[in-house]
Amino acid sequence: MNRIIQILINNHVFFLFIILAFISLRLLVTNNFLFESKLSTQLHELSSLIFLKEKELKEYFYLKKNNTELLQNNEILLTQNRFLEKKIELLKENNLSNKIQQNHIICQGKIVKSTWNKQHNFMIINRGKKDSITSNMGVIYNNCLVGITNNVSKHFAKIISIINTNLMISAKLKNSGYYGTLNWDGKDSYIVQLNDIPKNAIINIGDTIVTSGYSNIFPENIKIGEIINYHAETNTNFLSISIKLFIDFTNIQFAYIIKNPLQAERSLIEKQ
Repeated sequence: MNRIIQILINNHVFFLFIILAFISLRLLVTNNFLFESKLSTQLHELSSLIFLKEKELKEYFYLKKNNTELLQNNEILLTQNRFLEKKIELLKENNLSNKIQQNHIICQGKIVKSTWNKQHNFMIINRGKKDSITSNMGVIYNNCLVGITNNVSKHFAKIISIINTNLMISAKLKNSGYYGTLNWDGKDSYIVQLNDIPKNAIINIGDTIVTSGYSNIFPENIKIGEIINYHAETNTNFLSISIKLFIDFTNIQFAYIIKNPLQAERSLIEKQ
């Protein structure tokens, strides 16, 4: 406190000048409207400039926060976009499932025996002739290709799976429609081969392969797998394409048998 009083005493002339100047300015502003108006305008401009600089400064320091919020919003939008894409794909699959159910008889069967590490792999299901199962019926699971029924008894049916070197399926590229022959080379139980696709066909890694619909056993667009590799065959005009299957044959518990009600009629007309 003594220190403050000492400072005031030592600088009393300066402080007195400041007080008198402030009083004079106050009297001048009060008694002169023109000067008051100009001073008010200048003060307003000065305060506006200060507020503007203050806002720019705050915006600068909030850039990191705003960028973080933008990134979060972009992530939310991307998540919503992926969700909508999956929903659209699910609707398409449901439409396909409804189409199969409308045009084919479906019977569910539990797999009681299955092989996947042989050249001629097969499955046995607990459905047979008593369930109207016959040979040459298509077999699917989750709208994905499994195989074709072969031998059928009263209570059981044998299925030749697509990882069987003796089975050949008509398949196509879902996007472009180019079709060829699907067959397994007996090496990897997760990968089959698609042949007879012309070299000029536009294909990409990740393209989906589905049934062509040209077979009298399977309807069109049953999913098979996706392209993981391809190369041009030597001395031919075709590509050799490797397909990773959607079905894991080492872990499959159920299967659905489908039958085309017009299969016999179509077979008859094809023979004629």
